[in-house]
Amino acid sequence: MNQTLQIGVMSEPPSIEVKKLVPVPEIHCAVNEDPKKIRENIKENIQRDLPQVRPYETQWDKVIALALGGPTLNKTFPELLNKRKNGMPVVTVNGTHKYCMDNGLVPSAMVMLDSREFNQRFVMPLSEDCKYFISSQCHPSVFDILKDHQVWIWHCAGDDDNEDLLKEKYGSEYYPVMGGSTVALRAVHLLRMLGFHKLELFGFDSCIMETHHAYDQPENDGEKVLDIVVSGKEFQCTAAHYHQAKEFVQMIQSTGEHYDLAVHGNGLISHIIKNPELLRTKEEVV
Repeated sequence: MNQTLQIGVMSEPPSIEVKKLVPVPEIHCAVNEDPKKIRENIKENIQRDLPQVRPYETQWDKVIALALGGPTLNKTFPELLNKRKNGMPVVTVNGTHKYCMDNGLVPSAMVMLDSREFNQRFVMPLSEDCKYFISSQCHPSVFDILKDHQVWIWHCAGDDDNEDLLKEKYGSEYYPVMGGSTVALRAVHLLRMLGFHKLELFGFDSCIMETHHAYDQPENDGEKVLDIVVSGKEFQCTAAHYHQAKEFVQMIQSTGEHYDLAVHGNGLISHIIKNPELLRTKEEVV
């Protein structure tokens, strides 16, 4: 069942019950790369004089599909592929780009945030028909790979440590993209900046459902798993999943009036949308 998150929905971060007397850890958002390296990446990448992602007028009736890497993408992919064949633009992130290309879906665009060099693989296989929206903090090798393709650069809002680089290069003419700590949350705001108001999200689960991704992603193998209950339903989450779910709710509180989201699948995010009245900030250990 598809659940639409209507404009103006307000809810609080989910209450958590943890089985086996294990408390939910205090989770702090942190980058997965050395901040000095990220600064070097930004400094080099902004000298390429690529076009920036910038605000566009809202296309109120246009619907965009966003393919994310959660395990339900496998089950919902036939629907996504059918929508693409019927003309709906599809935007991929990270590993979903290759997943879609390998399964016969050429995306309209691809969004990348991760700064680590080994994740240059995310933009492969290359597509002449795809627009690549690459964060200025990504490794320069990503931009090198894409040098003959359609590339736009974008910047993360809230990166105070590197704002001086952007001001020096662009003056006041740059447009940082707000959002949480994951590419999924940033992609929503990036697409809204580009004028897209209605988004359908596939594979936006923020939980483990037999596997942690719809495809192999060995970096996430072996991560500690939390057994949690949210609004009466059990889920397995990594610390990153749990943090993303909390950030999603906080994001909707702050900016949800500016877009309509439909989340496909039966993961944690879909469950939160179905049960907003049961979400609470209090975390309880049982």
